[in-house]
Amino acid sequence: MAIKAIRMPKWGLAMEEGTIIDWLIAEGDAVAEGDEILEIETTKITNVLEATNAGQLARIVARTGEVMPVGAIIGVLTEGEVSEGEVDAFLADSPAVEVAAEDDEDDTALALQTVTVNGRRMNVAQAGSGRAVVLLHGFSGDHGNWLFAIEDLKGAARVIAPDLPGHGASEKDVGDGSLATLADTVAAMLTGMEVSDAIVVGHSLGAAVAMRLALDHPALVGQLALVCPAGLPGGVVNDDFLSGIVRAEKARDVKKALQLLVRDPATVSRDMVDGVTRAIRLDGAQAALGVLRDRMLDGADFAALHGALDALPPVTLIASRNDTIVGAPDVAALPDGWAVHWLDDAGHLPHLETAAEVNALLRALI
Repeated sequence: MAIKAIRMPKWGLAMEEGTIIDWLIAEGDAVAEGDEILEIETTKITNVLEATNAGQLARIVARTGEVMPVGAIIGVLTEGEVSEGEVDAFLADSPAVEVAAEDDEDDTALALQTVTVNGRRMNVAQAGSGRAVVLLHGFSGDHGNWLFAIEDLKGAARVIAPDLPGHGASEKDVGDGSLATLADTVAAMLTGMEVSDAIVVGHSLGAAVAMRLALDHPALVGQLALVCPAGLPGGVVNDDFLSGIVRAEKARDVKKALQLLVRDPATVSRDMVDGVTRAIRLDGAQAALGVLRDRMLDGADFAALHGALDALPPVTLIASRNDTIVGAPDVAALPDGWAVHWLDDAGHLPHLETAAEVNALLRALI
């Protein structure tokens, strides 16, 4: 006999509570480890909680619509013959909220710092220790797009997630907006942090920056992981999304653009829309994004990458069959030896939509 609590998870260090959107199973249903059991909305995004143990869902504690703090019991899972009374006793004896150790008592605490490189101020998030894993976000994003990856990887690596120039809390000056300029800025940041031979993970535009970084500063990059990358042969660039962000005047314009990123439009939460809306309203933000958009649509930087793919270090490519932003790369045009993983259950944001699957692939590189 075993009784285990299902608790509100902590997805990202900023998460304090979550809203129960929908239970995907009913009381009495059998559950296997890894099964999707309920949808939870955070201030960042709506995500699915997977079972960490097998058993039977004996009790739903938090119903649809309830807001629960991180660590609170939201359900009970049992194995073997367990009576209702035993479940009641388990709940009565369990703390309402499981308190985790304070983040500042170990080296996995997320630290934010501002560094100046190549005359540009950059906001950088760091957590953990060990080999460096550098996370580069995509167009109009910031380091918060990696909240699930940071939380998952920080116990095994030194995770470094900057806001790229023109994004987040970093300087809005993007220069000519070229991949080389962005990569040189990241290179200067990593050099100042005494990083070399890093695993560099890039999403979308960030993946193209990661490839340029590896080509122009090879000592800094030991491995690449490209998540729905922009700039590969066969790929596209969705101007509806890029210009939708650059021209957005109201939150509803931002929401319409963001819904292009995901397979299920309901994944885009109000807080996610509000966060991007606040970011692009900062002085110079949309002008900077406009420079980057024009450079991406021009395509010359991407074409230069195509002729140099053979010179890249080992590459893990994570691509989505439902990506309407950069499309599907032409795998036949890629160098031999690339490890290619296709995802079927996400759009352009698999590191948020199917975080567990992406994180498992990234952990395998460490």
